[in-house]
Amino acid sequence: METKLIKKSIAILAPKENVWETIISNDKNKIWFNAFSEGTHAETDWQIGSKAVFTDDSKNGIIGKIAVKKPAEELIIEYTGVLNNGVESYDNEEAQSVKGFEEIYRLHEENGATQLDVQCDMGIEYYEMMSDAWDHALLIVKELAETSISPSALIDQLDSTTQNFLEAINAFDEEEINEVPFEGSWTAGQVVEHILKSESGLPDMLLGDSSGTKRPVDANIAEIEQIFLDFSTKLKAPHFNIPSDGPHNKAELIAAFTKEREENRKVAAGHDLTLTATAFAFPGMGELTRWEWLNFIVCHSKRHINQLKNIRKKLSEKVAG
Repeated sequence: METKLIKKSIAILAPKENVWETIISNDKNKIWFNAFSEGTHAETDWQIGSKAVFTDDSKNGIIGKIAVKKPAEELIIEYTGVLNNGVESYDNEEAQSVKGFEEIYRLHEENGATQLDVQCDMGIEYYEMMSDAWDHALLIVKELAETSISPSALIDQLDSTTQNFLEAINAFDEEEINEVPFEGSWTAGQVVEHILKSESGLPDMLLGDSSGTKRPVDANIAEIEQIFLDFSTKLKAPHFNIPSDGPHNKAELIAAFTKEREENRKVAAGHDLTLTATAFAFPGMGELTRWEWLNFIVCHSKRHINQLKNIRKKLSEKVAG
């Protein structure tokens, strides 16, 4: 395989230790890994000689070992194989093509900032795509190391869940959008209306009364993720978010959803997300920061994307039966 070396550098206004933590903390690196593929995360203890598996939501990825680790100075990962649909391979053609590739991180202080230099071997056919992905990933690393949050990563998540939600809606035709898949279930149209009721007015609320935050701005994220990303549990919607019986018009739902998402994206892209929104308290949690509210939108969307897919599956089974 013909290869080419990707080389990137970025100046980060944070101590080397902050940057190092952003690289090897699995809570933080899963955020910037998304620049390469959605859901990418590391399975490793980051110790010298340890196996390191980097896999995404599709259970595909790359396998390596930690070859060098000098805290806050240097990290080298040497690649040994690939992961395809959850299966590790070390001897097939794809694995052989990446064997011996290195991914190198070096940190040093320069003019009051931390200079992060990254280089990695790359197959020529993937060079342009991965070079662009590294530019975006390092921007997120910089934001995380400097402020502990990354608006760029959040916007990526908003865009991704918006696209996935629209794809889930478009899987239904006009009649199916109002069809009950099984007793006790919402229709697809009701799911979308519920999302709209949940997000309607959020931009105005987020840009309304606010105050400085005297706690970590992401303190409630773990609880939000635990509640909404556990698809095995059934949640009861607040009375003000319960959808009507319909009927619902697919085109109107899509237009309203798209407009609402554009407004929430503007908040994420153009405003201070560290402030606490004081105009409305989240049920069971109290007042949230703008950052937490926007992450709620992402997690809530993922939950109902999963619900829409289940409804679609049940309707298909009814037709097949």
